[in-house]
Amino acid sequence: MKRLLFVAIVLVLGLSSCRSLKEDTFRSDYQNTELLPRLTCWIDQPSFENAYGANSYAVKASNDLSHPYGLTETPYGKGVYEVNEDTKLYTAEKRIQDASDIFVYDVNENITDPTTERMGNIVLRAGAIYCKNNYKWSWLSGFTLGIFNAFGMPMATNTTELEVIVEIYDKRDNLVAKFNERGYAKVPMAAYHGYYEFQRRAGDLALQDGLMKIKEMIARDYQMINAKLK
Repeated sequence: MKRLLFVAIVLVLGLSSCRSLKEDTFRSDYQNTELLPRLTCWIDQPSFENAYGANSYAVKASNDLSHPYGLTETPYGKGVYEVNEDTKLYTAEKRIQDASDIFVYDVNENITDPTTERMGNIVLRAGAIYCKNNYKWSWLSGFTLGIFNAFGMPMATNTTELEVIVEIYDKRDNLVAKFNERGYAKVPMAAYHGYYEFQRRAGDLALQDGLMKIKEMIARDYQMINAKLK
């Protein structure tokens, strides 16, 4: 009986202290050797909502006060908004805000030189997604009364594969380059992660993986892209 009580206490403490994601967890340190001139970041919020099956409070960026709530038409489609490091999107889905933060950081730190003259825009969109939880560990968790879970054994895993689309436009909104890659991540869930956070982590890591592959493609086509932006 005492043993069961101890296990219950450990699990409660673990589950009640679910770890949220650190702000710098997904800040990629992989920088292209040749940086493009400064580009303004845009995100296709409806495409991410569709991928994650999410509903936003309003499809409008909080730093864009010039438009009414709703799917505002922009040069890059409805609900595609300019974002920066201070943008807070109206959405209940944290993975969409994460996508904006990850993208803006990667563009400003690893893809472009923000100290140069602005020469165009760069747009992030989400395509098809595969997202699945695997509960193969659950039988062992139940058999051991959750003891191993309290010390980090996975309770489940989440596999996310996300189609990442990046478009680069010049200042006249002419399409300069378009890249499409699939990002992949598989993340375990321990008791202290919480049910949602491990799925959020998998989605963010899949996006980062896709952007890493796209950065390599941008580096490959740097001369062509740079020439068309001028």
